Amino acid sequence: MKTSVVAVGRRIASCLWLLGLLMCASARAQTINTDAVTRFWQLTDELRQNHPISDKDWDAFINLPGNKTYIRNTFHPDPQSVYSLENYRRALETVYMPQHDSLLRVKLRDKVASYVLAYEYKEREAEYRQYIQTTIQSPQYVPLMYTLAYEYLPKSAQTTVPELKMYYTAIGDGATSQADGIFYSLKAVVDHDKAKPGIVEAHEMYHQLMPTKSFSPVAEEDKGLMWTLRGMRSEGIADLIDKAPMHQVPGDPHRVQAQFLQPAPQVIQRLDSVIQAVATQGTPAKKPVAYYQRVLHFAGHVPGCYMARVIVANGYRKELIARIDNPFEFVRLYQKAARKDATHPPQFSQLTMKYLAELEKTYNQPAANKS
Repeated sequence: MKTSVVAVGRRIASCLWLLGLLMCASARAQTINTDAVTRFWQLTDELRQNHPISDKDWDAFINLPGNKTYIRNTFHPDPQSVYSLENYRRALETVYMPQHDSLLRVKLRDKVASYVLAYEYKEREAEYRQYIQTTIQSPQYVPLMYTLAYEYLPKSAQTTVPELKMYYTAIGDGATSQADGIFYSLKAVVDHDKAKPGIVEAHEMYHQLMPTKSFSPVAEEDKGLMWTLRGMRSEGIADLIDKAPMHQVPGDPHRVQAQFLQPAPQVIQRLDSVIQAVATQGTPAKKPVAYYQRVLHFAGHVPGCYMARVIVANGYRKELIARIDNPFEFVRLYQKAARKDATHPPQFSQLTMKYLAELEKTYNQPAANKS
């Protein structure tokens, strides 16, 4: 018996060693691009000398591979919006150019978001430079992303992304996973690392690895609701990786409660009303993606984060992972968990659940792809 235990132990150790080699090889296959960060610091050095950014230099900067996709998915396209790239450019020049100190004090006093964000990049530059030099260059950096992402993936999906490109930028405060790579802002990764290292990177890596059930071609009138179901599932489960440890930080400095959990019950109730209207009125009540984006506060984190949390808190983690590819299963699991939960989370109506079952049947097909 002792010999058998030792032999098994050796085999386990050997498997772990091989897994480590595979992860290291995978890490080497990933490309980490920080050109946008380097160029940002070059431009801000010029601004510190009261030299404004020329249109030519700005256009070249925003079209760098690390910036172009990130900007398209982060900033508002309307130049007049306070969340536009044009507004952010003005904020950068005000923050970094000494000649604008008086105006800067006013903007910071009034807590104008773009100016506060740009000012934070200036004040924390040494911290961000250290992160680039140490954390991102660490050989454990990419394997950690995979390790954390695997916690909410079935074995069949615990693979690696071939030739994955990861880009870092020094503008904005967020991250996005796209077909051409993963894009991170330095502020987002550094801030979230304080809750638990690697969680934002792992959240976006999860989107690259998450299996997604294929459905037959969706009619235009149903695309809005199908987008909603996929978004709640995709963002909600990925949020278990980063929002859960963020929420545990004393004082909730990341505002997980206020941003992701507190608004969710009302959003669920509103969504339920919308689907009930579709179930009773048919096509005239169906809405496009843009409408559902407003209901869900854009991407699906609300109410997805809340729903995933209820599912796991009530003991359905294994079922969630086993059925992870199907957005309809995500809603059914939430419904089951909500009935069990002592805090009485809002449930979807029977009419909504019946309609979703019919919608799933309409577009159901067995094949599954990654997305």
